[in-house]
Amino acid sequence: MSSKEELIKRLNNAMAWELAGIIQYMQASVMLTGHARETFHEFFKESSEEARDHAEAVGEKIAVLGGVPTVEPAAIRQAADVDGMLEAALALEIDALKAWEDCLEVAEAANLGTKFWIEEHVAEEQDHVDHLRKITQKVKFQSSDINKGASQSG
Repeated sequence: MSSKEELIKRLNNAMAWELAGIIQYMQASVMLTGHARETFHEFFKESSEEARDHAEAVGEKIAVLGGVPTVEPAAIRQAADVDGMLEAALALEIDALKAWEDCLEVAEAANLGTKFWIEEHVAEEQDHVDHLRKITQKVKFQSSDINKGASQSG
């Protein structure tokens, strides 16, 4: 397999995760009930729309490289409550980030512009992971650092 074919294969994997995001986020947005709906409905709806935009962009890139964009989504995780939906979203974004990082490994098979474009996607996916890590309380703060700041302010 040529390096260009490998890049197309990896871009198709990234596209599969974007397609999964369209469906997973859309389902979460319509299934939300209760007080969480007011807080997270737009987040999930906008995330679905963003995944759709990403899928279209990566599909265009695959096509321009001579490949056929996949129509098969990657794993779709479902949940019936907001905490489960957010955990599923974090898992999705971690998988998507890995897929984009895999693309970056072989990006030189195309051109410098494509490499930069992939780097932008890696950065954006990392932002999504970081954001969801905060929402799902996966970020832990050092209490010693918090105490230092309080003692220095006086």
